[in-house]
Amino acid sequence: MITCIRGKNILKNGAFSEGCVFIDNGKIISEADVGAKEYREYDFGEDYVIPGLIDLHTHGAVGVDYGGASCEEILKAISFQRSHGATSVMPTVTSSTFEKTCAALENIREAMKDESIGCSIIGAHLEGPYFSEKQSGAQEKSMLGNPKPEHYKYIVENFGDIIKRWDYAPELDINGEFCEYLKAHNIIPSAAHTDAKYSDMCLAREKGCNLVTHLYSCTSTITREMGFRVLGVIECAYLWDDMYIEIIADGKHLPIELLRLIFKLKPHDKIILVSDSLKVAGSTERYSNVGNMPCIIEDGVCKLLDRSAFAGSIATADVLIKKAVEAGLDLSEAVKMGSENPAYLFGLSKGKLDVGYDGDITVLDKDLNVKKVFVKGEIINDN
Repeated sequence: MITCIRGKNILKNGAFSEGCVFIDNGKIISEADVGAKEYREYDFGEDYVIPGLIDLHTHGAVGVDYGGASCEEILKAISFQRSHGATSVMPTVTSSTFEKTCAALENIREAMKDESIGCSIIGAHLEGPYFSEKQSGAQEKSMLGNPKPEHYKYIVENFGDIIKRWDYAPELDINGEFCEYLKAHNIIPSAAHTDAKYSDMCLAREKGCNLVTHLYSCTSTITREMGFRVLGVIECAYLWDDMYIEIIADGKHLPIELLRLIFKLKPHDKIILVSDSLKVAGSTERYSNVGNMPCIIEDGVCKLLDRSAFAGSIATADVLIKKAVEAGLDLSEAVKMGSENPAYLFGLSKGKLDVGYDGDITVLDKDLNVKKVFVKGEIINDN
């Protein structure tokens, strides 16, 4: 049956206005196409009706780590994240052994087949292991190294149908071969955990890298060579207006004043909000681990046990929207960064409440808390 969602604050064409959204067979249709057909109606009054949020970088939640979870555990974490507004999720697999990476991808593939929840998984995200040890953050140094063709080609040949992005350090990619290989197989390469300099980034950009993973978190900045300043990844992200950046907008990794700076300097259509959430998101645990690295959860963020660096967040998609608004964005702009921008980058028919797009919708109350979630027009009971 057709679903009709009404409200006084529906986000269309970049602005909130009174209206309705009709969804049939998972897709948004025009009111003219409804005709005399029956439909079920939901009226959300003054609540905000927005496109479903998309989290492109998340390691898990409610005790589940996507890098080592069973199919059932993955679906449990996805359900929790949907209850916080993320109608689409890209599970992240952190740097690990070749065997564990393949096993994780196999489980994600199986989870995607689930008829009720699998549709919310838009593909897998590999974060590593081709990273700089100097910018390892919470990545296990023993797992890091240069790109290995025999490994990454096997992974792409066997799991390329579900891998949507792969993060790497451009300075380790000799002649840009790894980046070029990913682009040839429709996988988005992203610069991450990297000490890359301007020349490294120029080559990566030439080969197809157009995304920076969690800007300011394990990304290089200006250095000096014989007194001359050399740009790093952060400066390149600002220099090139067409390069996308993702930011962990939890108010911890990036304080509110830094979010304001990013929003001031970077084109808004190239900013993507991500949680980078760990398995402790949605739990009451005070101690956890990332791989074999112990962590402590305090001050609203997950830190390495020695408190030398953050290990990841405990945020959910709705928190990212709240923090972006707190930093001064209009709600419509915040939603654009949390939904439309990631959808556009990855070629998804999501992120807009327009005819032909997926009927994925998040409803927020006046305090920006998630009230209801629809996936392909079906109301979800996760929340």
